[in-house]
Amino acid sequence: MNANPICSWCHRHAETPLHVLFTCSFAQELWDRVGMQEVLGVEDTTTVLQVFQQMFNSSSRSKKVMLGLFCWSLWWRRNSWVWDRKIVSAFGVQSMALGLLQEWQSSQEELGGGGRNRASSANRQWCKPPEGWIKVNIDAACHAQQGYIGIGSVARDENGQFLRASGRRIQGRWKPREAEALGLKEALLWVREWRTSKCVFEMDAKTVVDAIYGDGGNSYFHTIIEDCVDILHHFHEVVVVFERRSANKVAHVLAQTAYSMTDHMEWIDIAPDFICNLLSDDV
Repeated sequence: MNANPICSWCHRHAETPLHVLFTCSFAQELWDRVGMQEVLGVEDTTTVLQVFQQMFNSSSRSKKVMLGLFCWSLWWRRNSWVWDRKIVSAFGVQSMALGLLQEWQSSQEELGGGGRNRASSANRQWCKPPEGWIKVNIDAACHAQQGYIGIGSVARDENGQFLRASGRRIQGRWKPREAEALGLKEALLWVREWRTSKCVFEMDAKTVVDAIYGDGGNSYFHTIIEDCVDILHHFHEVVVVFERRSANKVAHVLAQTAYSMTDHMEWIDIAPDFICNLLSDDV
């Protein structure tokens, strides 16, 4: 193959493994963004193995895990550009790594040490976020004939304990995917008021999650998605993930309940009885 030896992103240096993962301007932007400045001073004579050895000897277990996930996501991003000319931002690479971690931890929750069969996974329950993180489940319910939608969000910590819940009714004859995108936007604005790091936003609208990491478009739906991406940049560590409705039922009930609301309503610290009952069945 007549391969170009120069980095396909910065076009200034030879594309060595060390350059792609650590010394390229894009890689350095990512490491700075995720707070792992230890790898920013890597010398050109250093090998990738030496970087890993140094990090593994001086870092916590969680940091070692993220180092591997970020490196894998950087290489995936490199291939996406070289072969498909698909641009992925530093935020996209970070989100992919955090999403992989979330999926892995969810699978461990499902296995529960002894392993469950595939049939049981169809009845999935809510899975806890990583240690130190919160998970915000989001859903929207359309009521086109009445000219409004209901949006519900519920936040829980790493132990599955209730933190806050939010419900809102929004006027307009929105299409389902626009309603789900508005649900994400409202949840992001709501959470940003009281927390801006280590947040998993989980929803059962795969179209919306895919659009967050996609190339964009010209529809009104994509305008809402662009607003969501702009808001996500205000968070330090954040990921948006897709999950089936069976694991998102609390937010779904809140979205249905929001039909009867005339204004934004929030519950903090003490949840109404019906939320407590839902949470006890969901975890």
